[in-house]
This record gives sequence, C-alpha cells and structure tokens, in this order.
Amino acid sequence: MSSRWVRWSLPLVVLGAGVAGALWMNDTSEPSTDNTAEAEPQPLVDAPTVATVRPDTGRWSPQLMLYPRYQSRQSVVLTSPVAANVESVEVAVGQSVEAGAVLLQLDADALQRQVTQLEAQRSELASRSRLEQSQYQSDQAALVIEQNLVAIAQRSVDRLQNLARQNLSSAADLEAAERTLQNQRLALQQRELAIARYDDVEQQLAAQRDQLDSQLEQARDNLNEATITAPFAGRIASLEVRPGTEAGTGSALLTLVNDQDTEWVAWVAASALPEVDALSSLTAVVETDAGSIPVELRQRDPVADRGSVRLYFEAENEQPRATLNRTYSLRLDLPAIQAHRVPDASVYANESVYRVVDNRLERVQIRVLGEQFDQGRVWRLIEADLNPDDRLLGTRLQQAADGLAVKVSDQ
Repeated sequence: MSSRWVRWSLPLVVLGAGVAGALWMNDTSEPSTDNTAEAEPQPLVDAPTVATVRPDTGRWSPQLMLYPRYQSRQSVVLTSPVAANVESVEVAVGQSVEAGAVLLQLDADALQRQVTQLEAQRSELASRSRLEQSQYQSDQAALVIEQNLVAIAQRSVDRLQNLARQNLSSAADLEAAERTLQNQRLALQQRELAIARYDDVEQQLAAQRDQLDSQLEQARDNLNEATITAPFAGRIASLEVRPGTEAGTGSALLTLVNDQDTEWVAWVAASALPEVDALSSLTAVVETDAGSIPVELRQRDPVADRGSVRLYFEAENEQPRATLNRTYSLRLDLPAIQAHRVPDASVYANESVYRVVDNRLERVQIRVLGEQFDQGRVWRLIEADLNPDDRLLGTRLQQAADGLAVKVSDQ
C-alpha cells in the first residue's frame, strides 16, 4: 500500500515543481518588459560638450602683427686712418659718450716722422724755387751784357774784314775775331735758352709743391686722427681692438651708434596695407619688457621688394626703454570696418563657423576680413549671414561637421 502511494505521488511532485517554476519566471519577466517600454532614447549621451559664443557685431579695426627690428638711424664704424699700433682705449662696450670725446689713441710716432719728412721735402722744394728765381733774374741781367758782347765782336770782325781787303791785317787776326764772335753768339743763345726754360721749371716746381702740400695735409690729418674722437653723442656698440694690437689702414676700430635717434623697421606684405594716403592715420603699439609703447608710422619705402614694403615707426612720446638690434612684436591698427568679431577657435579653415541650433551644428560660410590681438587672444573679423543672438561654436572640435550633435555647457 505504501509503495503504491509513493509511485503515484512522485509524478505529482515533479509536475507541481514545474508549474511553480513557470509561474516564478513569468512574474520576474514582466517588470523588465515594462521598464523597456518606459525608457526614452538618449541621443546626446556620447555628444561632446561645447561652449558657445555670440558674434560681436560692429565696427572694428583689423590689426597686423609685425615683428620690427629696433635700430638706430645713425651708426658709424670708425676705422684706422693709417697702419699703427693701438696705444690706448678710453671706452668700453655699452658706454655712453658725448660728441668729441676721446675714444681711442693710436701710436703717433710714425705719423709724426712722416709729417717731419714731408715738411723737410717741402722746405727743400721752396729753396730750389728761390734759387731758380734768383738765377732767372741773373740771366735777365746778363742777357744785356751778352747782347753787347755779340755786337762788339761783330764790329771787330767787320773792321778786320775791311783791313784785310786793304791788306792791312792778317788772316789770323780775322779768324780770331770771327771765333770770338761765334763764342759770344753761343753764350747769348744759352742765356736766352736759360731764360726761356724758367717758366717750365717753375711749373714743374709748382706741381711738386702742390703734391707735397697735399701729402703734408693728409699726413697732418692722419696725425690729428690718431686721436679717435666721437663724431656724435651715442653709445659704444662694439670694440674691435685692444691696447697694443696693430691696426691696419682702414681696419675697423669700434662701432658707435646714436641711441637717442632710433626707429622700428618692419617688413609687411604690400597687399595688406591700405592706400598710401591713409597710412598717416594709422596707430600702432610695440610690446616690450617695460610694457606697451605707442608708436606712429613715420614713413614707408616707396618701392616694394618682392611684394613687401618696409615701414618705419618711431615712439610718440619719450625715448623708449628698448634694446637696440632686437626684434619686438608690433600691433598695427588698420582703418575700421563693419564686421562680426569671433574667437579664433570658432573659425574653421578660414571659410566657416558653426551655429548651434537645437544641440546640432549648422555650418555657416564666412569671409575673413582681418584679425585682432587682445591680451594674448586672437580674434577674427568676419563677414557672414549671422544675427547678434546666434550662438556659435566656441570650443575647438577636431571633427566638427554640419549636423553633429553637441551638448552646450552654457545652456
């Protein structure tokens, strides 16, 4: 009896367990189905978070960022007038000097000897000239005597010829008289030649005198220039020699610059500048270690060099505290234009910006008109179909595209 009950009850237990498991599974699956039905789609879950900016519309002055060189308008390299040893150097690099101050002294002994030799040659030449003049005066006085002697000799020959025709004189006496006449004529000819050559000799002496005077003047100038002085007030930029070194003729000794007459010189593309008539109204600022310095455009080169021109700026007020021959940054303000001003990060490929509409990017074509630089930030001046209340993408995205979903952080 008991075994029969066990045989019939076991299938019932198994069936009951199966029904209970099915009921439990049915109860647990229904809530999951309900949650799925109630869940809403989340399209911005993976969208990048961005900031937006509004275009600043108005009249803005485009700026050019230039890098001018600060330099002196007046600079000179002083050279050695002759080959000489450097006796002393009276200044140091960076030292300020006044006009006429002694900078350097060359050894003047050799220069003094040259002046002495030329002065001696000049004195000798003057003596020769005086001797020639005395001889000329003597020849002129002797010319009259020579002419009288020739006349006397001629009369003696004439008298002896008459006597010879009368057989009253010998042939020897006549030959002697004729020989005396020829000698007197030769002496007269030599005297006349000496007088005639005086002008040529004097011209030669005058030419030699002029040449010596020129050499003597140069030698005296060299002697005076052995003391090298400052041609203008300025600052010593470099020294090429030291005491005891030998300086050749024309070799560089030192460089002097006028640090009070300075300018900034910058190159800029000619196409980036307005008309020449508008240049005088432009303003600019140079950034230095001591701060910003307002400068004004003084002039520009009239001719472009390979598409670029040089601009010359000078400080508006006092002498700037800047380092010569150093390059600085300069912001040049161009004439104002009507434009939208947006951050540089908002402009893509210089041809578009993105407007954020309903958390999606909308591409807007633009035309870049210029740039502005403010406290280290770069702004773009653009022309585009924008409204003042438009919200533009302000965060730089690598994969910005039309229709891209974004989350706006400043909403």
